[in-house]
Order: sequence, then C-alpha cells, then structure tokens
Amino acid sequence: MSLTRSRVPIRISMGLIALLLSAHIHAGAGVVATYQFQGTLAADEAGAPALTALNSGSFVTDTNVLGQTRTVYERMSASSDPTLQSALRLDTSSLSLTSNNYAVEVVFTFTDTLDPRAPGTNFRRIINSHDSSSAEDSGLYLGSRGGPSLLDIYQGGSHAGGPDLVNNTYYDLVLSVSPTGEQAYVNGVLAVGYSGLPDAIASNFLNFFLDNEGSSAYEYGNGKVALIRVFNSALTAEDVRLLNNDGDPFPAASVPEPSSVVLLGLGAFGLAGMMRHRRRAS
Repeated sequence: MSLTRSRVPIRISMGLIALLLSAHIHAGAGVVATYQFQGTLAADEAGAPALTALNSGSFVTDTNVLGQTRTVYERMSASSDPTLQSALRLDTSSLSLTSNNYAVEVVFTFTDTLDPRAPGTNFRRIINSHDSSSAEDSGLYLGSRGGPSLLDIYQGGSHAGGPDLVNNTYYDLVLSVSPTGEQAYVNGVLAVGYSGLPDAIASNFLNFFLDNEGSSAYEYGNGKVALIRVFNSALTAEDVRLLNNDGDPFPAASVPEPSSVVLLGLGAFGLAGMMRHRRRAS
C-alpha cells in the first residue's frame, strides 16, 4: 500500500496573526484595560473601569487615524486652567497594577497648544500618575524649547528626545515604566529613555492630557485620542514593536483563542480523514 501526502491549504486570518502576536507579548506583560473610544469611555475588558472625562469632550469621526477612519474622542477646552482642561482620568485601583512597573499605550494627536509661552517655549502633558491637585511636575510631555516638539520625560529634570511630533498627526505612543526608569516609544521605535526612580502611580490615578494646579498649569493642549491600552508591567522594545504592528496598533476583531483554533483545526483534519476512510470502505 502506498501512502500519498495531501496538500491542504492553510489560511490564517490577520486577526489570528494579531492574536498570536498579542499572546507573545502577554507572556511577560498583560493588557488589563483597553479603550477604543467607539462611542464610549468603557473598557473592552469585562470588569475593567471606565475612563472618567474631565470637562468637555465628544466622540467624532476622523478620516486619517494612522491611515484609518475611526471614531475618536476629541478634547476641546478654551482655557488651560486645570479646572477647565478637557482630559481623561483612570482609577487603577481595581487593575492590580504595581505602582512602579506598568506600561501605557496611547494613539493620539494634539491639535493646538494653549500654553501662553508658545511658540517660543511650550509644553503639553500627555501622561502622568499624580493627582492633579499636586504641584508635582513629573510626567510625559510633548515639549518645545524654541525648537522641535519632542517627547520629554520630566522626572527630576528634563529628558527629551525622539522625532518632531507635529499637530494634527496621530502617533502610536508607548510609555514603559519599570523600577529602574522609563522609556518612551513613538510608532514602535524608542524615542527617549530615563534611568532612575520612575513616575510611580500615586493615589491609584493615571491622568491623560491633564496638567497640574501648580505654577505651570498652562502646559495643556487640545487634541484627539483613538486608543489607550494599559499593561500590568513594563514592556520590552520587542513588545512595543509587535504592538505597533507595522502602523496598525488597534486590537483585531475577536477571534478564537489559539488553543481553540488548534482544536478546531485538528477536528477538521480528523473529520476529513474519517470521511475519506468511509468513502474507501464503500
């Protein structure tokens, strides 16, 4: 009896590829909350808290979000007064985050700056982990000192670097925080790093686009946000590269888990084999 090997075409969807990449990333760091702003501030994950909107904001459709048309959350304020800034806040108390070991991904754009020092020197805060009532200036900013607008990790001083980030262009930003420092990535590539004590989460809050109530309260800009994703530990450079997914960081549509796909595949092959056996027997 001679045996022949049949050639069975195997098609893997982009969603499955994204899921497999995600599984690789999550082996070291897990996503605990995802916000895609599809008409809601709720998280994709059951049990994860919703974002809190601070002051005015609305859901709008943008036609060029990293090359896609998507619903985004637009922040609009007429003043840099911290009590009027259009921002977002996340209460992380139910997410079991380690205060000095986490990561955040944000797909965003600024549309203006309300810093009255512009265009000479202006800063716009993106992420910080302190309560806005604190005069603490730590956080991740987009800053300009009379030149390009660079990412700036302000922690005991200014640590700036990376490409010039311009208004009305979306960027995939990742801030990775570990006990030994912080790294900020743009579109999957390291932009700037800092070694030392990080901006540890205080009072369980992560703030997005909110300046503090200290002497530099005008470090604010309006803009739009298309994605926020929170991880329960720092990310590696390879993790960040995979998350960026060649410029398409948005989570894929729900597909079966890898183990389910394997079982379905094995079942399909088994069923096909059984049907061939029955045809031969008949």
